Amino acid sequence: MTTKYFSNFSLVNYRFGDNEDPVFFNKLNQYVDLIDSVKNELTFYNKYTVTSGESADTLSYKLYGTTDYYWTFYLMNDHVRISGWPIASYDILDVAKEKYPYRMVTTNSNISENFPVGQAVIGQTSGTTGTIVRKIPDLGQMVIDTGEEPNTTNFGQTEIVSYTDPDGNLQTITLIKESTQYDAVHHYEDADGVWQDLTIYDFGNPSSSWTPVTYRDRLEAKNDELKEIIVIRPDAIEKVVSEFNTFMKQRV
Repeated sequence: MTTKYFSNFSLVNYRFGDNEDPVFFNKLNQYVDLIDSVKNELTFYNKYTVTSGESADTLSYKLYGTTDYYWTFYLMNDHVRISGWPIASYDILDVAKEKYPYRMVTTNSNISENFPVGQAVIGQTSGTTGTIVRKIPDLGQMVIDTGEEPNTTNFGQTEIVSYTDPDGNLQTITLIKESTQYDAVHHYEDADGVWQDLTIYDFGNPSSSWTPVTYRDRLEAKNDELKEIIVIRPDAIEKVVSEFNTFMKQRV
């Protein structure tokens, strides 16, 4: 995909690495406030919901008959510029598995002073072994890497997980829940969508009226938010882009 977006950016010497020679490159922080003004002028834009699998360049062609104006979607929508273009719904699971590839175990035991990150642990019933890569003591959760890609070998739902500390003492916890990391509970929400504060003692036994929100759920919700964008009206795009390029040239 070609683009004319950078054609009016000034060039500066930029070094891509400490040992590299400087080269001329577009001055990426060059910007004008025209787009911000357009965002506040209702007559210049429409609301739009990105469909599953629709890319920025195909949307540009759909609306404007050319792929050249895909960049306007990023400038018009701060959330897209920061988080990236929404992914296709059918790719959500693969992205979730890549982003959250480990196992998640939950216990009601206090793990704040033991079960350190980097510690190898073993399930006493399943024999499953793994290394703690993250722990969330307030919720009694530990993210464990079982050394696979993906981590498909699981611990038992209610088994004892243990390790021997440097003093030779056996440290143990009893699990109340185990799952893939992406399908693990991130938090609970009430009927109004308000996050509920829980502790290790009740994280596994929330109110029946609360809804568990998994890491995958959060990823899907964030992606749905990215789909809701504003776009410059087709009858105004040429005028806005022309003025944008004129202002950019004035800054060179």
